[in-house]
Amino acid sequence: MRLILTILALFAFVGCAKSPEPSDAIVKVVGGCSSSDIVVIDIKGRKKSDGFMQAQVIGENRSDSYQNLEYRVVWLDSEGFAIDTILSKWNSAPAYANQPFYINATSPSAKAKTFRLYIKRDKEVICDKQYNGQ
Repeated sequence: MRLILTILALFAFVGCAKSPEPSDAIVKVVGGCSSSDIVVIDIKGRKKSDGFMQAQVIGENRSDSYQNLEYRVVWLDSEGFAIDTILSKWNSAPAYANQPFYINATSPSAKAKTFRLYIKRDKEVICDKQYNGQ
């Protein structure tokens, strides 16, 4: 229940923010998407020639210990509806001590126009951001 309330609070906070980047930006640098030692540096999205979308997250573990992160990507169509898929489950992502980490995902359908990214560590939501590039 606490996790749900945290996610809802993040939705409210993120929904009020305006991006200073142009609407056609392919690379979106994310500010405020971090904890004390896990930092998301940037989120990239692109359409491949086959119509499927790719997402890449670049982050950094700034602690002296290994962190096991979990991430989930929810793919959205042009009307903002989630595309039903078994691929939108929580997945593990290793974050080694004092090292960068990468998360890569490909959309389940060519209908995907954007995505929403969730990253958590030990039930603490670290990142809840939506990519709005075209």
